[in-house]
Amino acid sequence: MWFIIDGLGISLGLLTWALLAFADWVVVRYVLVTWFWIAQPRIEWLPFTDFGVVVFATYQVLLGLSWFSHLQAMTTDPGTIKQSTAPTDLPNPRCCKLCQGRWKPPRAHHCKTCHVCIFRMDHHCPWINNCVGLANQKLFILFLGYTALAAIVTLILLALSSMCWLGTQKSWSDAAPPGSMALICSGVVAIECLAAILFVGDFAKEQMESIQMNSTLVETYQRTHGVRTDFWGHWRTIFGNSWCVWPWPFATAPPPDYLEPAIQDDDAPSYGDADMDDGDSLGIAGEESEAPISDVPAGGQGATARPRQRRDNVD
Repeated sequence: MWFIIDGLGISLGLLTWALLAFADWVVVRYVLVTWFWIAQPRIEWLPFTDFGVVVFATYQVLLGLSWFSHLQAMTTDPGTIKQSTAPTDLPNPRCCKLCQGRWKPPRAHHCKTCHVCIFRMDHHCPWINNCVGLANQKLFILFLGYTALAAIVTLILLALSSMCWLGTQKSWSDAAPPGSMALICSGVVAIECLAAILFVGDFAKEQMESIQMNSTLVETYQRTHGVRTDFWGHWRTIFGNSWCVWPWPFATAPPPDYLEPAIQDDDAPSYGDADMDDGDSLGIAGEESEAPISDVPAGGQGATARPRQRRDNVD
């Protein structure tokens, strides 16, 4: 079990769950119950028409996939380095002084919040209270996709409910207005969904660009990238080789290739010349936390950098 102890991340994670639950309650209470409730349903504990049951079940599955993707992205090891020492034939290996002198692969970065090096770290996301790395990037992308889809479906259901209400009125001037609570709750959820679509849509676009270029957000700022082949080759590195597992919120990335080089972009400055403010904004430790392995004494350095995460199955 992987879990980061960070007040902001935990708060935003709980807020995400609360927003999903609130949208679910509003849709069920003011849309499904209003239009599909019957006194003698086919399923006793689900008082909807047959079509209403289908709509209810589909909506719950969609929200459930969004929630479970978020939970998995939050509690999955994003890509800690399982190999503590560099291969003997690797030229110029480097170590992380903040991780007690453990080997730092070329595409790994040290997260200031997780207090550990993450392979192919994209960024630390407080909304999932975790880093986004190779091992959980698929889960993060699924969370974005299912959340955007759930928001779109919610807006459609609210819009159809409003249109149906208008269609049942014989005269708009004489029509009784909906309850104030229904209007307020539906309006809040509509705003929530519009904001979610814009928010996660931008992140999803960045993730697709990251896969296309085989470069994480951190590497984009550092102007480096991994070995480039084609989009689907990069995609399978994150989602796995079988398309059957792609839609499901479980980690299916192949074993990492720690030896994959970080290739400098054309006409790009070296990592040491990059703006240090970029590293601070991304939550990564700068080049000063690295050293050639030959320069680090036995026992490593930076023993005061104490991890705050709890994990049961990490060496």
